[in-house]
Amino acid sequence: MSCVGAHRFMDFASRAARNEEFVREVNRRIEEGAQLHGVGSAMPFHCECAQHFCLEKIDLDAQIYEPILSERYRFLVVPDHVVASVERIVETHETFVVVEKVGEARDQIDRDHPQTRHRAAEGAPDE
Repeated sequence: MSCVGAHRFMDFASRAARNEEFVREVNRRIEEGAQLHGVGSAMPFHCECAQHFCLEKIDLDAQIYEPILSERYRFLVVPDHVVASVERIVETHETFVVVEKVGEARDQIDRDHPQTRHRAAEGAPDE
């Protein structure tokens, strides 16, 4: 990869990480509200993909989303929004997939959003 290509990739990874963490926070609040109010039916969660202007929604129960939320590098994504260069599919469902960030995108999450409330995807203890 050329220096310019590497810079563009790093810019993409940085923008993607910021966008995904923003949407993750919105979804976290939806999940917390569902838990607080005892909502047991499907709710519209936002696609946590790297696309800046994605407006896709994924209907699922908060209990299904909570384990995804608890894994720091995993995100809820519409199937055709997967970016294979920075994420791998770890779960496939009818209307969504769960992806795990890899490489530079994973490193970018660590740099931009050091958080201790998520568990590391490799099963390591909280940071």
